Amino acid sequence: MAKDKCECEAKAPAWLTTFSDLMSLLLCFFVLIVSMSTIIERDFFVAAGSLRGAFGVMKDDPAIVRLENIPLPTLRNIQRAIVDKSISSLQDFIQSRRLGSDVKVIVSDKGVALSISSPLLFDSGRAEIKPESYPLLEKMFDIARGWPNVVRVEGHTDNTRIISGIYESNWDLSFARALSVVQFAVQFSKIHPSRLAPVAYGEYRPVAENSTEEGRAKNRRIEIFMEYKKENEDPFK
Repeated sequence: MAKDKCECEAKAPAWLTTFSDLMSLLLCFFVLIVSMSTIIERDFFVAAGSLRGAFGVMKDDPAIVRLENIPLPTLRNIQRAIVDKSISSLQDFIQSRRLGSDVKVIVSDKGVALSISSPLLFDSGRAEIKPESYPLLEKMFDIARGWPNVVRVEGHTDNTRIISGIYESNWDLSFARALSVVQFAVQFSKIHPSRLAPVAYGEYRPVAENSTEEGRAKNRRIEIFMEYKKENEDPFK
């Protein structure tokens, strides 16, 4: 009795298997290229418009995609998310060290400032930073190092006349203190000097009246101000 013939389906040609492997490898290669590249939003949408036009998705002016109705994350929104996380971490640190009466976090539309009472950082009439305040400064500058903003360190004093003889005026003292904090940021937190600016205001930008001891205490302070990047700057630089 004759055996039944095998009715198995014909196999794909050998070249087709090799070709499929090649296509898979090429796909992975181009995915890697795209993932490592920098995409400029405007060029991306122009290219996307051209492809849509080529495939008949768009009927007129296929090389232009109008962005009015396309929700895109703005630089300020991205920064705000980073800032919120940083502020929360900083406030937790301040509360854990019970520094709430001497350290204030100030948030504005221009940036974030940390206001530190001068006696927490310096002895009276001096500009050398107390070692016990190092952890607070390290925490602040660790946050500042997280994104490429300008960090301005402002020195402020009350209007009490200096009699120590080390500094000629409150202005000189406020600058020496601001410079000490900047030097700390460079030496210990490894922030590049080009991103730091010491500023001296002396007694000329008080936040309270100098007629009372309480007011003078509020005016003796260091403010570390981290600016937001401007909206018209390239966020990828």
